[in-house]
Amino acid sequence: MSGNASAPPKSTTVRTGSSDKDAFAQVEKWLALIREVAREQAKS
Repeated sequence: MSGNASAPPKSTTVRTGSSDKDAFAQVEKWLALIREVAREQAKS
């Protein structure tokens, strides 16, 4: 891995397999949280 020191940080986001599923799950959690906050703001 030390040979990739010159690689841009973006390369860490381009993964395959379970990492994609983990990232997608994280995005879904964030979207749900955002919807919940928006709902709370709409009430007040």
